[in-house]
Amino acid sequence: MAGLCEGERGVILVTCLGAYFLSMAMIYQMSPFFEVYARETCGASNLTVGFIFAAMPASSFVGNLAMDVMIKRYGVEVMMNCGLVGLAASSLGFGLSRSVVGWICWRAVQGLATAPIYTSISTHLARTFTGEGEFHRVVGFQEVCGNVGVTFGPLLGGVLFQYGGFAMPFILSAGLHLLFVAISLVAFLCKAETKTSQALEAAESETTDGLESGPSEDMTMTLCSVVSVRLLLLAGISTLCLGVWGAFEPLLGDHFIRVLGGIDHTSIGFLMSLSAVPSTFAAMAVPSLLKCIQAKWLMAGGLLIYACGSFWVGSWVLLTPWVSQIGGLLLIGLGWGLCWTPVLPSMVDSAASQLKDTPKEQARHSVSPAVSSIFNASAAVGEAAGPLLGTWLLPGNFQLGPKIIALFLVIYAACTYCSDPGSSSEEVPAEVPTQTRLRSALPSAESHES
Repeated sequence: MAGLCEGERGVILVTCLGAYFLSMAMIYQMSPFFEVYARETCGASNLTVGFIFAAMPASSFVGNLAMDVMIKRYGVEVMMNCGLVGLAASSLGFGLSRSVVGWICWRAVQGLATAPIYTSISTHLARTFTGEGEFHRVVGFQEVCGNVGVTFGPLLGGVLFQYGGFAMPFILSAGLHLLFVAISLVAFLCKAETKTSQALEAAESETTDGLESGPSEDMTMTLCSVVSVRLLLLAGISTLCLGVWGAFEPLLGDHFIRVLGGIDHTSIGFLMSLSAVPSTFAAMAVPSLLKCIQAKWLMAGGLLIYACGSFWVGSWVLLTPWVSQIGGLLLIGLGWGLCWTPVLPSMVDSAASQLKDTPKEQARHSVSPAVSSIFNASAAVGEAAGPLLGTWLLPGNFQLGPKIIALFLVIYAACTYCSDPGSSSEEVPAEVPTQTRLRSALPSAESHES
């Protein structure tokens, strides 16, 4: 851990993790109260709420398609800070809106803002932490920060909404984002001043080593050049993780009230944050688990546990209401942490292995922007499709719908495991040190690199 936090690498780690925490907390803070508020204020239906939730990831998907080019041109730090400013402004606009049209428009702007944030974070971490096991460990830290945000966001959002009104959570979030941008810019300017004196030496030595210089930009791979069947199948895990949670998320507040009785918004926020607890511990355990078993086992096993959690959420008649809901949420979180965490590192290593005559670190540097764009775009697809399918499938079938979702998760788990017979050395941590893990975000992601 000490080696990860030394010098410039420590600044990069803290900046990336801080940005990820803030964005995840902001995105998920409205989960406990928005559905009920939108219905009481505008008469919004469940499907309308689904469209509002889906507007952000839909625009994020579009934005991610151009992020590899934008990062190549402007750099990861500039793009990340621009995204944070955009997220602050759109969060404030969303909180001050009182109409469906306004909410959809501002959610779309939020999606365009999250695209550079998540892709820049993934790229920055992949390029910086290239030592043995480092990539997976920092992704684990990122997942922990994301889970803390997912836990803290709904809980704080429910409290602020209950005592301060609809706009209060979004005003506070916008202020915190702008404060973080100011701190990040100070760190960026200090680092830029230090690097100015080193630029000529780096050019003269013609080295490809370094956190920001890396290999020549001409070697940066495009989206099309890194795509493979294996890569897309791995990306599909992020789609499923965020898609399933996105299907549940807009309806859980009303669902808890119907199944568990008259509970307040603070209690709903607490329940919705439960899944982040086992997800955090699972994410922390993944680097150690990968020393013993292959990544495909973790991803397939995580999907199976996720399926069990989905089944339990829709089984309050078979079990007791509180046991089914709390147990289902805990299983969903555990499954999420196990299957989501290894996805992005596996994708980066899979794409880098295609550059057979290129040194490992240089290959990872070249493919990381394009792979990060694909990963976050896939997560955005799930995050967009989930609320739409959920608000269509679940309102009248909350007992059957989760069981259908569980079946799809089981099928995809089998496909994930069978897609690689285990003969590839890239899946064996002992032979490929970098195949240990990275993060993104949750509840895919992710992500959910929400």
